[in-house]
Order: sequence, then C-alpha cells, then structure tokens
Amino acid sequence: MPASSQNVPADRSPLDRSPLHQRIYETLRAEVISGQRKPGELLSEAELARSWGVSRSPIREAFRQLEQHDLVRWAPRRGATVARLTVAGLRDIFEVREALEALSAGLAAERGSAADLAKMRDLAADIKKTQDEGDYMRAIMLDDEFHRLMASATRNRMLESQSGRVLDRAIMARMMVREEPGRTGEIVHEHQAILDALGQRDAKKAAEQAALHVRNARVRLMDMLQRASVDPED
Repeated sequence: MPASSQNVPADRSPLDRSPLHQRIYETLRAEVISGQRKPGELLSEAELARSWGVSRSPIREAFRQLEQHDLVRWAPRRGATVARLTVAGLRDIFEVREALEALSAGLAAERGSAADLAKMRDLAADIKKTQDEGDYMRAIMLDDEFHRLMASATRNRMLESQSGRVLDRAIMARMMVREEPGRTGEIVHEHQAILDALGQRDAKKAAEQAALHVRNARVRLMDMLQRASVDPED
C-alpha cells in the first residue's frame, strides 16, 4: 500500500526506513511477481505519483529498478508496462535457473549451516502441508522462499542476487496458472532429495538434484499452461 502520511513508529520495519523510491520499487515488485499486476499492464506514472502522494521522480527511479530486473518494459511515448512472458523467455529463465540452482545447491552443501538446513527442512514440510490442504498459492510462496534460502546459504551475495532476479521471473510464470500443479508427490520427493544431499554435504549430488528439480519444474509449468490454455506469446 502507498506510504501513509502519519508518523511512522520507531520500531518500523527496514522497508519503512528505506529510501522512498526503494519502498515504491519493493511494493510494485511484489505486485508484479504475485500477479496482481498483469503482464502487459500499463504502469501510470501519474496515477502512482498521486496514490503515493509524491512527485514522479521516485516513481521513475522505481521503474528503472524494475526494468533492470526485467520485471517491466519501457517504451517511448507508452511508458512502463509489466513484462510479458514468452515461450522463448520461459526457456531462457529455466535454462539460467537450472545453472544457478545447481551452483547454489553445491555451494550450500559446502558452506550452509545447520540452521540453514533446518530452516529448509521446515519449509519443505510446510510446502507439503499446504499442498495437502489445497492452499497452492501459499505453497508457491513457500517454495520460492525455499529456493531463496538455499541461495542465501551459499554465502555468495552475487549468486544470491542473480538467483533472486531469476526466481522473480519464475514465480511470475507460475502465477499465470493458479491451480494445483499436479504430480505434487514429485515436488516433495525432489525437495527431499536436495535436502538429503545437503545434509550429507555432498555438493555434486546436491547440484545434480537441484538441476533435475528445475528441469522437472519447467515440464510441470508447461503442462499447467497447456491444461489452462494459457499460451505465452511467441
């Protein structure tokens, strides 16, 4: 929601203490990757400036950040629109994601702490629980958190940053189809295989299992898009 004009409490969150353009960026980013803002939707500078009660400058800066992260597209005389997903784009996303996740898993096996692994185990259990309960939107967000935590466990900030950008695009694609993913047992099994390799500190096996998980995730997504008659643009 737009920033309030009321005084902010002393115990406000880190996001509240960040620069204005960063708060606008984070809000728009969340709306884009969650599917609240649809692919191709026009983002009006004027409307956003009015809703936030600010000039257009921080809105434009937020747009620049979103464009750098491939979440919006900018065109002269049209402005900013939410990035569309294409068949070629999905291929690119999952090819890069496979490489990054394999690297993340391998490094997490070597560098991750016991606390990291415990958190990932808890997330995997929560993912299974929410899938069993039919809360697929919650399961999607927990799955995203699982993969971001694995990237964080590498202790490589560059890898974590680049993985985050790719995961943003991946979750945008997943939000195009808000339904039961099918073959949920496969997802649970794949997460467990990754966790087992991490627990054994087997970097090679962890990388292999993470790569396999991403390849299978791509197949599951394309199956869902086909079932839902959602066709990314060519």
